[in-house]
Amino acid sequence: MTGQFDSARILEALAESRPIFHSEADFQFAFAWQAKSANPDLAVRLETHPEPQVRLDLELVEPSGQGIAIELKYMTRRWSGTVRGEAYALKNHGASDLRGYDVVKDVARVERFVAARPGWRGVVIVLTNEAGYWRSPGHGRVTNADAFRLYDGTILSGERRWGPNTGGTARGREAPLVLRGTHTLTWIDYSKLDGSAAGSFRALVIPIGPDASPGGSSAPCSMT
Repeated sequence: MTGQFDSARILEALAESRPIFHSEADFQFAFAWQAKSANPDLAVRLETHPEPQVRLDLELVEPSGQGIAIELKYMTRRWSGTVRGEAYALKNHGASDLRGYDVVKDVARVERFVAARPGWRGVVIVLTNEAGYWRSPGHGRVTNADAFRLYDGTILSGERRWGPNTGGTARGREAPLVLRGTHTLTWIDYSKLDGSAAGSFRALVIPIGPDASPGGSSAPCSMT
């Protein structure tokens, strides 16, 4: 299963029924449900603690004991409305530099997990309606958070650390992060709720493991 697991196609199918989520937990559960529906033999494990001080959002485990380790992030801009008769009121999470650090940390965590378990693969998935995550401002200035930006086309590799003038804004996230692999970031369309700035969702799929590929991420998901 692990060689054929396609996170982008699961997202594409999920977008048909769930173009928006109430929260990160809502997104995690819905993704797990969709993955299980597509692969009935998988065992689904949410919020696991595979070793001390290590937590994973989701493990999808084959009967053989191998599987996929998954981290999911849902980072939203304020939006409210009704979708298919259900009311939603999304919060404005902000702090994109800190949340970018958290995504890179997820990549490093899943890399370590996969490296210690032969036959396993991993993926980090980000879903957001905040264009600032995928769209570079184009000003060309170096910032203290450059190492943790997730702009479309960015290449993540090696040591990632804050710039020298970061100050106290990174409190609790000061440690540099070291990545084992090289990851080219490619965003894909997920859903379009309306024509507002916050009405479009895009997804970032970062595959991790031997011979990792974008898992179909070059093809856009359906625009719901």
